[in-house]
Amino acid sequence: MLGFTLSKLNLLILVTAIFAIVSFFMFGLTDMIISNAAQRMVNNYAQSISIISSSKDMCYTTSATVPEVIEYFGGMQLTKRYYYLMYINREPKAYQEGKLSTLILQVASRKEPDKLIAAKGIVLNARITFFEWPIEETGVFAEVKESESITIDPMSPEVPKNTFKLVKETYLGKSYLYIIACSSASGVCEQNMQKASCLLGRSSPCFPPCGG
Repeated sequence: MLGFTLSKLNLLILVTAIFAIVSFFMFGLTDMIISNAAQRMVNNYAQSISIISSSKDMCYTTSATVPEVIEYFGGMQLTKRYYYLMYINREPKAYQEGKLSTLILQVASRKEPDKLIAAKGIVLNARITFFEWPIEETGVFAEVKESESITIDPMSPEVPKNTFKLVKETYLGKSYLYIIACSSASGVCEQNMQKASCLLGRSSPCFPPCGG
């Protein structure tokens, strides 16, 4: 009887150990799948930005709207949803005349904003300026302002902060790249472009008249 009990106990320990190993492997595989999907996303955006930055046109304007979530396959469900933030930074933080700038795209967990899962840097021969659309602690959007970085949050509570406008300008023989945070919600990007225009300090044919 004691031998039978020990046999069942050993079997239970074995099954538990196998379950723990499989679970660990599945969690690791899931992280890898999500990271690869996020990396493909930032690679695509970086490639588009690089092409836009090299344009010889006096003005070139476009926009990019990020997906609401990163969808992936895994587990018992057909698809799962990963909520994320996208950070857009530059190095150096302050523009240095005559030196190249690096634009950096990063993806992080929305639940753990310091947990980066993908990143891509591109070296640009342009002066990079960010116009952020910050969200206050109350969840309300503040006024557009010039900033050292931008955070894209497609699940922001008021309206989705899921879009960024790209404006490439050639001015007095020099290249400028402006990135303006906004939303796919009707009229928001146009309004934020007008507010950014007010912050330029000069009129530009690449921006709408100052307003908003």
